Amino acid sequence: MVRRALLKDMRVFMPALALVSALAIAAALFPAVLMAHEVQEGSAPYEKSRRCSACHPKIYQEWEGSMHSKSSLHKDQAHRVMYGVFLDDMKKLGKVGSYHCASCHMPMAENIKELMDGTAQPNENLWRESEGVGCAFCHRVEAIIEGKDRNMFKINKDGAYVSSNPPEKAPHTVGANPLFASGELCMGCHSHLKTQGGMSICSMKEEGQSDCLSCHMDRKEGPPSIESLKPDHASHAMGGGHNLEMLKKAATVQANINETEKGKTIDIEITNKTAHDFPSTMPMRMAFLKVAFYDADKKAIFRNYQKNPMEDKKAVFMKAFKGGGEVGVPAWKAEGVAFDTRLKNGEVRTYSYPITDDGVKYISVELMYRLFPPQATEKYPALKEVDGSVNDKAIPIYKKDFKL
Repeated sequence: MVRRALLKDMRVFMPALALVSALAIAAALFPAVLMAHEVQEGSAPYEKSRRCSACHPKIYQEWEGSMHSKSSLHKDQAHRVMYGVFLDDMKKLGKVGSYHCASCHMPMAENIKELMDGTAQPNENLWRESEGVGCAFCHRVEAIIEGKDRNMFKINKDGAYVSSNPPEKAPHTVGANPLFASGELCMGCHSHLKTQGGMSICSMKEEGQSDCLSCHMDRKEGPPSIESLKPDHASHAMGGGHNLEMLKKAATVQANINETEKGKTIDIEITNKTAHDFPSTMPMRMAFLKVAFYDADKKAIFRNYQKNPMEDKKAVFMKAFKGGGEVGVPAWKAEGVAFDTRLKNGEVRTYSYPITDDGVKYISVELMYRLFPPQATEKYPALKEVDGSVNDKAIPIYKKDFKL
């Protein structure tokens, strides 16, 4: 149940919420960098992912359009904008901002330790940064190095491309690794990221673990390579919050008009179908109900909110931090969670809106999703400059219209 006491200050925190993006989680949050990905001296160099396209065209095409390919701030405009916000904020505090996100957002970077301790800044001219999470990184993982604040990876020395079920023949060295058989490999990055104060940012380990592959790497038609006889392959699009198809699978919505002693109501039931919280991990993500009643001329009689989804607080699903007596502080000031109204794994919530006006002839019910709350994109207009303005859109996951 959503607690009003936790929500009363929600409107105040919205402009600051954008600062909690994955890119604003940096130097002030963490102790000195004690480790990075383990790449042994004399290891085979990383190869560009484009080389894989010759034999794995379908998989390469999927990866190229994925957020793994676009994980670095050199390709993700929102990532870059929020990193700039963080640097400006650190400068005001007399500090030098570091790029702690490099461990997962540009893990192949040659100077990853320097990026993470602030002695170097990202360079768009270096392909090992702009490639993001490339094929060579994931498929050369030998082991996960577990850490208190985050995990790191050990990369193999011989350059073999490993998987759960490697082919018998390939034009390059291959190997087997059981980490690829389930979501265990994914948890190397998505498991946890904690602040000095112990606040969880990327917290899939806490939210619920399962076989990530069944949803995020579902089977797609076509062989994994040009020489394979297999009919299908595991999708490397790895859809998440940027993928409408995946979002539509995340939750189910049942909406019906019912008669009660007090009159008609529109009753809505929302169920989280994922194996984790919805929306998951990132504090800036936002989902909310949008309900509207119209008259015969399609003129609005009632809306559960007029301009801001926060006007109907009980129907908003999100997470925010608190610190220094304030709600909605940036992650580096977080001392605790102000509220977390996200849907838990398998959780069901119900909502009921009375239809009190006889003039109501049409009703619309929608479940919406935003990568950033509206106040964030207003505060930082550069977020809107992304092609298609995806960061400034409310994406309908579910929609049902009724005619009375």
